[in-house]
Amino acid sequence: MPSFLDLPPEIRLIIYSYSLNPNEYVKSYRKINKTVALAATGPPLSQNPRLYVERYTPPILLLNKKITSEALPVLYRKPLNLYGTPSTYFTMRQMDIAEFISEHFLQRIQFGALRLDVPNKNFVLALLDIWGAGNQLIRLDIYLPEQAARSSRHWKIVESRVILLSSIFLSSF
Repeated sequence: MPSFLDLPPEIRLIIYSYSLNPNEYVKSYRKINKTVALAATGPPLSQNPRLYVERYTPPILLLNKKITSEALPVLYRKPLNLYGTPSTYFTMRQMDIAEFISEHFLQRIQFGALRLDVPNKNFVLALLDIWGAGNQLIRLDIYLPEQAARSSRHWKIVESRVILLSSIFLSSF
């Protein structure tokens, strides 16, 4: 019986591109937001379960070393959309991006999009720290809301961090 590795490498690469999705972590965002919304209207905080973020490795990367070595470059080339992390009602803090995505993966992505809808300076600072330790970004697109929606003091802090991020990103070339 033929195995997966008997397929031509070109076909395996196509299969990897369909089986790997770097944006799966967003499902955890939705789960946390739903839990936080229920907690706001439900029983006291002490009765709510502790938030736990499930991180996982795509199953295809667990098959063997050859498949992993072929599939990882495909995963790193896929665009990663980064949104500000959810805030937790339980701990009164903004969650760290490394609670959802490993720092190792964040340092190796090649194409990313930073999409901020709310002022989230801790999120941007965490990314700066992670990418400051090493990054392989080729392109980073930054999306912010319209200027009218960014009038608060918190947005000014985030914009200064984004400018710093842009200057670091541009100086690395």
